Amino acid sequence: MPLSDAQQRFLKGVHFAVVATIAANGLPHQTVMWYALEGDQLLLSTPRESLKHKHLQRDPRLSVCVEDHYTYLTLTGAVTLDEEAGRARADYRRLQKRYQPTLARLMVAFMLRSGMAWVKSLLRPRAARRVSGSRAPDLLSRERVTLHMKIEKVHGSGLT
Repeated sequence: MPLSDAQQRFLKGVHFAVVATIAANGLPHQTVMWYALEGDQLLLSTPRESLKHKHLQRDPRLSVCVEDHYTYLTLTGAVTLDEEAGRARADYRRLQKRYQPTLARLMVAFMLRSGMAWVKSLLRPRAARRVSGSRAPDLLSRERVTLHMKIEKVHGSGLT
């Protein structure tokens, strides 16, 4: 499905996407992801053997919602998985570069949130303290799979 010029400009902006796969029980499984528009396809990346990867191996249908306040586009289509490790790493690096400006803001927010959690843990009685670890290093170091979604249907609001 061809995108309008306004839809293409919107998708080329750096926004986060809420991506839904279909779980084995038929319910949607939603996650926030990075994406890039490449022609009439979206490029996305997920860790190998993640729930998303497993769902898409079973059922390649994907729904993506990209929003900016009350302006949004919902895109649906089928995904082709590229599981070749070298290409998947290169694609993920391209997505990292695209989202680099947002990473600094996210890191500051993460550090503030982590610092506040640490202070709160110090204020708890010793017996109530627990050690909490972040999954971020694990997720970022895992092998990746590239998702190429052919855009089949578009619905949106707020774009002229």
